[in-house]
Amino acid sequence: MKVSEAVGRLLVERGVRQVFGLIGSGNFDITLAMVEAGASFASSRHEGGAITMTDAFGRATGEVAACSVHQGPGLTNTMTGLTEAVKSHTPLLLLAAETAAGATRSNFRIDQGRWSHRSAPASPACASRRLRSTTPRLHCSGPRTSGVR
Repeated sequence: MKVSEAVGRLLVERGVRQVFGLIGSGNFDITLAMVEAGASFASSRHEGGAITMTDAFGRATGEVAACSVHQGPGLTNTMTGLTEAVKSHTPLLLLAAETAAGATRSNFRIDQGRWSHRSAPASPACASRRLRSTTPRLHCSGPRTSGVR
């Protein structure tokens, strides 16, 4: 079993029943695993739309939905919608692929770890209380400074 399959199944087992996103080679396997485990998938035409759909679902239902995007620009295209979701304390989970370490010339390559730690505030929007209580390893990290609350 691939790691992506195990993670996708675990997320659905822990309560993620809806996935929004834009599929690419980097996030295909985990998204497929979630759908095969019983989650519904709604595609968007842009990552900004996908994160906004995820935000709207979380606000309307109070449930954690996942947003699955491609690496690099797929992740950075979610920034505006993600910031709004964080400010609103929307329960959601953003899944973004990572470019292989050896692909130093890839046009998808960004330092996602560095970007996310500097850009994504720690917030209840990272995961719902239910997911945190049943899956202690699911959490978001970010700056502990002020900013968006």
